[in-house]
Amino acid sequence: MLKLNKKKYFKELNSFQETHVNEKYKNITFTVILIQPETAGNIGSIARIMKNFGFNELVIFNPIDSVEKIFSHETQGFAMGGNDILLNARIVTIDEQKDYLNEYKNLVRNYDLIIATTAKGKHYRNIKRLAIFPEDLTIPISEKPLNIAILFGKESSGLTNEEISLVDILLRIPSNDNYPTLNISHACAIILYEIFKKIYTINIGRGKSPILLATKDDRLFLRGIIKELIEKLKIRTYKEEIVFFAFKNIFERALMSKKELSLIADLFSKINLVLKDINLYEN
Repeated sequence: MLKLNKKKYFKELNSFQETHVNEKYKNITFTVILIQPETAGNIGSIARIMKNFGFNELVIFNPIDSVEKIFSHETQGFAMGGNDILLNARIVTIDEQKDYLNEYKNLVRNYDLIIATTAKGKHYRNIKRLAIFPEDLTIPISEKPLNIAILFGKESSGLTNEEISLVDILLRIPSNDNYPTLNISHACAIILYEIFKKIYTINIGRGKSPILLATKDDRLFLRGIIKELIEKLKIRTYKEEIVFFAFKNIFERALMSKKELSLIADLFSKINLVLKDINLYEN
């Protein structure tokens, strides 16, 4: 009788590595830059979103709200688990607004690649705002450290053409034609999530009790048990293949975990033993 290799299963379980940065992107550092954000609550929400998706560096450039309001307990309430990102954010304030553009240029020149966002550019009439969708963004692979900035403009008007002229890649989130503009924190969540999916290896798991998907070999093992059981139950020959494929199709569509497969395999094994005891078939 076929038996599941439980020693191998527990070894794989103990060595399981949940969601983590793909090795080829280890040299990349991302910085989220908020250009003239108008609401401290949105800044806090973005800090929380950054924490959700593993982004740690936050720059707040020439904010409308005061530094005190940005670091206030109220804003920290929006940040929740991202409080450390909020409280360690770099804030760039500008005393003389005539120096704004120069300060902006000084900021962005610190990055190797600058990705910006826009809600405009849908009809491609403005050549300066030709944008791609977040899902089409390609994250570069670099052997040397690579600093990437992700820019978000002010809530009311976004980034200006002058600001966009200094970026490398422009992103636009596809949305309803009647109301294409998203709240800045919502836009940030979508874009960081899309980047997260590109740079992370995402395994199915839940902390200390990860879900390991059954491998091809595991599934072949289960098929063998099913086939053995069908043969020993003396199902009519013309039905054997149909019954086998019925089980096969169901289990393949289910995307079973190793644990689920183990439980099902144990059940079929016990059925084999019970049938053996009552002599319904020869061992």
